[in-house]
Amino acid sequence: MANTFYVKDFIMEGKTDSDAIDLCIREAQRCSGEKTIIFDSKDYYIDRAIVCPDNTEFIIDGCSIKQNDEVFDNVFRGANLIISEGDPYGAPLDVKPQKNIKIIGKNGAKIIGTSKPKIGYHPFFKEEQQMNGDFWGWRTHMFSFSLGENIEIGGLTLLQTMCWAISFDCCHDLYIHDLEIHSDVKNGDGVDFRSGCYNCRVENISGYTSDDTVACTALASGARSVNVMSKYLYPSEPYNCLGREFNKDIHDVVIKNITTGGLHHGVICLAARSNQVYNIKIDGVYESEEGNRAQTVKIYTGYGDGYNAGDLHDIEVSNVVAQTAKYAVKVDAEVKNVTLENIVQNNPDGELTFGI
Repeated sequence: MANTFYVKDFIMEGKTDSDAIDLCIREAQRCSGEKTIIFDSKDYYIDRAIVCPDNTEFIIDGCSIKQNDEVFDNVFRGANLIISEGDPYGAPLDVKPQKNIKIIGKNGAKIIGTSKPKIGYHPFFKEEQQMNGDFWGWRTHMFSFSLGENIEIGGLTLLQTMCWAISFDCCHDLYIHDLEIHSDVKNGDGVDFRSGCYNCRVENISGYTSDDTVACTALASGARSVNVMSKYLYPSEPYNCLGREFNKDIHDVVIKNITTGGLHHGVICLAARSNQVYNIKIDGVYESEEGNRAQTVKIYTGYGDGYNAGDLHDIEVSNVVAQTAKYAVKVDAEVKNVTLENIVQNNPDGELTFGI
C-alpha cells in the first residue's frame, strides 16, 4: 500500500519504542496525502504520547501499546497543541485546527495505561499523591483531542486508564465505536464529549467504567482558574481553557448500544454556564449487574451556575435497562422536549424514572 509505514521497521538498538514511533511518524510526514502507520509483530512500550498529525490512520494489529511505569502523559493526542515548555501540563500556548485521524484496533489490540502512576505533590491537599483523576488535568486522558474534525477511534480494548479514557473538546464529526473499556480510578469515564462538540456518534461500548461511560458535558466558561489554591491543578480541556469565543454547545450526538457496568452513570447529558446540550439521541443503554450505578441515564445541571431553563432540550432516550441503579432515567433540570421510550427497571428496590 502506498504511504504505509510499519513502526517495526524503525526499531533499532539504542532507541526506545517511543523513539521508533516518532521516527516512523516523521518519515510518514514526508509524504503528501493520507498516511497509514501500522503497529504489529510486537507489543510497544511508550514513555511519551503518540502525537497524531492530520490525514493519518494508525492501525494497531494484534498487539498492545502500553505506557511505561511513571509515565504522565496521553497515549494518543493531536499534533495541534502548542505546549508551553515552562508549563507543559497546563493550558497550551495555542491549539490549531486539525482533521482526519483514525486510530483503529484489529485482532485483539489493546491500549494499556501505566501500571505505576507517577507521584506528584498536590499543594491544595498538601500531600504526595498519584497523578491521576481530573485534578491533574488533560495529560491524564488516554486519548485527548481538541479542535479536531473527522476523527475515528474503534476496535480497541482500553485498560488501566488514569482518568477519562477518551476526551474531545471543541471537536466535530467524530465516530467512536466497538470499544471495551475497563477503568477503576477516580473520574474513570469512558468517552467524554466536552463543550463545542457536535456531529458525533458513539456505539458498541462494553466493559466497566468507574465513572460515566459516555458523557456529553457542556461546562466551558472560558479560561479556568487553576492554581495552588484549587483542587484542579491543570485544565481538562486544552482548547476550551484558552478563553476564546466559540459555540460551546454540544449537539447532534448519537449514543447507541452502551453495555457496561460500573459506578455513577451509563450515559449523562450535563449543562451549565449557559451552554446547551441538544439534538441528542440515546438508544440502547444496558446496565450489567456488575457495579453500583446511581442512574443508568441522567440528564442534569450542576458543576457551575448559569443554567437556563431548556438549555437541555430535544433529547430522545429509548431502550434503557437498569439492573442495579436506583433510577433507570433521572432528570435533574428544567428541560424541554425530552422523550422516553421503552425504559426498563430490573432493580426491585429501584424506580423507573425521576423528574419526568
